[in-house]
Parts: sequence; structure tokens; C-alpha cells
Amino acid sequence: MNDLNSLRNRINEIDDKITELLLERFAVVKNVAEYKKARNLEIFQKDREAEVLKNIAGKTKNQKYKEYILEIYAAILKTSKSSQQY
Repeated sequence: MNDLNSLRNRINEIDDKITELLLERFAVVKNVAEYKKARNLEIFQKDREAEVLKNIAGKTKNQKYKEYILEIYAAILKTSKSSQQY
């Protein structure tokens, strides 16, 4: 069994990757916001959000964690909508 410090270091490495990917995602979200603004589109698009959550649910093979993953993605989507305010 790994010692606690090794496990925590691995979590830190994973968190670094997650943060990097979230920053990349928000850069793309900014482009989406600019696209929507230029075309007078609504920020919240219910069908797209449902599609994203359905896609994530389908990719989450471990049923034990599916609910948690969907909660995290709901928070990501909420934050994405907030960042698109223009």
C-alpha cells in the first residue's frame, strides 16, 4: 500500500491536470460567448446542456461515481454560463 504522502502527491498531480483542462475549456467557452454575442444568441441553451450531461453520463462507466461526476459537470456548466455573460 502507498503511503499517504504518495497518494496525496498523486492527487495534486491530477488536480494540476484538471485545472489545466478547465482553463482550456474556459478559453473555448469564451469563444462560444463571442460567437453567441455576434449572432444575438441566448447564453443558456437547454438542449445543448442536456446533450453535454447525457454524453458525460454515457462515458461514466462506474455507476458508483456517475452522480458525483454529473454534479461536477452541472457546476462546470453553471460557471460556464456565468462566464459568458455579456
